[in-house]
Amino acid sequence: MVIPDAKQGGHGDHWGCVLRAIDEGKLVDYLVEITRKDDRPEQFSDGRKGLAFRSDDGPLRTCVIVVDNVIASAYPEVQDGPVWQVQIHEIIPWDNGIEGQISGSAFGALVRFFDTRFYENADRYKVGEIYNFNMGALAYIMGQAPEIEAQSDIGAKISFKGASAYMPAASGGPADSDADIDDYWFHSPLEGEPVETSLADQRLAGYPIIMAIPNDRELHITVYAADHVLAADMALARPGDDLQGFLWLQGHLSEERGP
Repeated sequence: MVIPDAKQGGHGDHWGCVLRAIDEGKLVDYLVEITRKDDRPEQFSDGRKGLAFRSDDGPLRTCVIVVDNVIASAYPEVQDGPVWQVQIHEIIPWDNGIEGQISGSAFGALVRFFDTRFYENADRYKVGEIYNFNMGALAYIMGQAPEIEAQSDIGAKISFKGASAYMPAASGGPADSDADIDDYWFHSPLEGEPVETSLADQRLAGYPIIMAIPNDRELHITVYAADHVLAADMALARPGDDLQGFLWLQGHLSEERGP
């Protein structure tokens, strides 16, 4: 299938959120094993026969997309995260015809994310409409935040301590050259104790934060991080401590009805 003006994309960097480089060589065998174990894959069609296989239930699952009996894509997927109301500004399909990103706003805050079920829901979306999305994130890197001060236009110093803030990674900084529109730098206090989970035989923990507070509406999210992306000081992190890092933002259409 050829989609006019479609975007090229891939998930190589995203698997780095879960697996160390030394373990990525085992990824293909792991994905094939998922297609063997899941005997009730989700079916879809875009003119081709499509199947979506998933790993066992948990807050994180692996989704393997098979099109015409060939693995077309695979990615880690956050399940049933906090719900954000998102007004869609742009629908961005990828050239493989089954994946895409959503660009929109949540209570006025700009958000762009990878839609983990684009293959299923893309035809439902209309630009300008508001939809409920379950949101989640995986960390590329995360650690405790140092005390940061910024200077306002009038020269006043502004402390970031206790602040919830985010910025597209492509706006600048060390991740700029490889960043996509769904990659963000964030700074936020840890809301609660991390919750341990696993994916692809790797240990991860979910860190609950508030990514932003646009118009007094809190955008809660859990950022999942594998051991190898955490700074050493994360072992001492406690609720209330400021965290910062880079994350991959994702979501999927929620079963909860929209506004």
